Amino acid sequence: MRTLIQLLSLAGILFLGTDAGAQVLGGIHTRMENDLREWVLLDDQGAELGHLKMRWALQGDITFWDYRFGEHSGEIRARWRDNLAEWEIHGDGLIIGLRQVWKDLATEWRITDDQGATLTFATRWDNRPGEWELREKREFGRFEMFTAWEGDPRDWVIIDEMDPRVPFPMRMGLVFPPLLLFLTR
Repeated sequence: MRTLIQLLSLAGILFLGTDAGAQVLGGIHTRMENDLREWVLLDDQGAELGHLKMRWALQGDITFWDYRFGEHSGEIRARWRDNLAEWEIHGDGLIIGLRQVWKDLATEWRITDDQGATLTFATRWDNRPGEWELREKREFGRFEMFTAWEGDPRDWVIIDEMDPRVPFPMRMGLVFPPLLLFLTR
């Protein structure tokens, strides 16, 4: 089975690494105190470099989101309006799929690209929805996400030490499920 890195190399896609000035996620927090519909994306230095916004926030429609981070932009949308277990990310010319691994259990997700590469992002412990980690660390590097204050979903710390060739839309595929879990509680 080919890894994401092998597929990217075969396709001739080269992304700049962190040493070459690439922007790395470092955190995300709500723009307004108690509103989970609009988020600010931070780089690893704490600078505000983008956003994640519910497109139709006034209607309370959580099925469609827009994001921007530096030069990256795209949209996140539920594949079906009545099923929040499957999503797609469209950005940087890629389509990334997000799907719950287990029916009705939003604590473990598979993130796949359109060539079949797969990442698994899940809570570290079943009873702690504020701590998430990438399962394939050895293959792709470390990506973790946890709340800055336990039980408070408004501020998240992101440790993004993934291979720089992993495309940004896949990183957004890792960021989105923890936020969705708290949004739908």
